[in-house]
Amino acid sequence: MDIVNYLANIYGYDTPIFLKDVRIGGKSKSAIREEFYRASKSGRLVSEGGGIYYIKSTKEFGGIISFEKVLSAKYLYSKNTNQDFKEFFISGYYSGLTFLNMIGLSQQVPAVLEITTNRVGSKKYVFKKFGRTAYIRKARTTITFQNYKMLQFLDMFYFVPLDEIKKNKELLRKYIKKNQLSKNQFIEYIKLYKDQTIKKIVEGGLIDAFV
Repeated sequence: MDIVNYLANIYGYDTPIFLKDVRIGGKSKSAIREEFYRASKSGRLVSEGGGIYYIKSTKEFGGIISFEKVLSAKYLYSKNTNQDFKEFFISGYYSGLTFLNMIGLSQQVPAVLEITTNRVGSKKYVFKKFGRTAYIRKARTTITFQNYKMLQFLDMFYFVPLDEIKKNKELLRKYIKKNQLSKNQFIEYIKLYKDQTIKKIVEGGLIDAFV
């Protein structure tokens, strides 16, 4: 079996591949590591250091991986999933100031990205690559495709003061409805958060927006 063709079928091109996550039948880790080494020496695999590899595409603007791509593959989606269906294998989400910027609640573009994920053991971890930094936080509960939008939304209230919530009430109400954040899920997951979160949601005029 050709390892590069095998990896291309799973990961595609210009997508980070983490050596420690790769399993190939009954092959030992040392045997897989040796095959990666040979493939990178021949130029068929590109090594970015730290056990991160990718298969370079032949597209005009292909052949590089970004910091965001590494974060996505490492913390946002479950490993070894087909890229066409990766949204169904969510294991993390952007949080903190990163999320606030994404939804338009903050105009400040964060220098340090923030992610909450299933894929760390400690409460907070600093990840650095390509001269950039991300803060990685452990999830309160297991993140899935079904619940990540609700958890991402509820996490936000830790960072946003009540006056900002009131000021941006319509934007937040539209977000709730657009993403179909349900009353049932709200009741299920609000138990994981402090009373201050529910207080901000109620006093901010959002409680009746859940569908």
